[in-house]
Amino acid sequence: MLLLAAVLVALDITLRTLFARTIGGADELSGYALAIATAWGMSFTLLQRAHIRIDSLYELCPRWLRAGLDLLSLLGMLAFMALVAWHGWGVLDQSLTSGTRSISALGTPLAIPQALWLGGLVFLLLVVVVLLIEGAAALARRDLGRLFGLIGSRALQEELRDEIDAADRERDRTGGRA
Repeated sequence: MLLLAAVLVALDITLRTLFARTIGGADELSGYALAIATAWGMSFTLLQRAHIRIDSLYELCPRWLRAGLDLLSLLGMLAFMALVAWHGWGVLDQSLTSGTRSISALGTPLAIPQALWLGGLVFLLLVVVVLLIEGAAALARRDLGRLFGLIGSRALQEELRDEIDAADRERDRTGGRA
């Protein structure tokens, strides 16, 4: 979706530059694509444990404290994203009720991109709830390895291992050619 939006914007810029013509709505559609992709991408990023964290103090904490901080961070994310989704529903509801359309030449019914965006936020909430349940269960079993594997900050060694694995896969794919 983002790649298509980038191609559309590039085409629009090229047409404006070379022929003084425009597709019209490229910026609008790319804005929708960015919002929708971000909302849905946050779940994937959370499952990959790739959200930005400040790990300098985290790594110095005892394991039990890190486990508590990880669960607390998920609770914070749940509260914040629930608030965002709640207000997102209000925006969508208003668009549905009033039949709001964009003021561009496209006249897009705003409920369509808003519903797709809100769907991503709600899915993120579900992912957070599942991770909280799984994380709390792991903590109750005193299985901190499982908890950290689900919601902990990625250790430098993990990230290095992933990069080396990716380089190995690329080397195997290309037959060692650079």
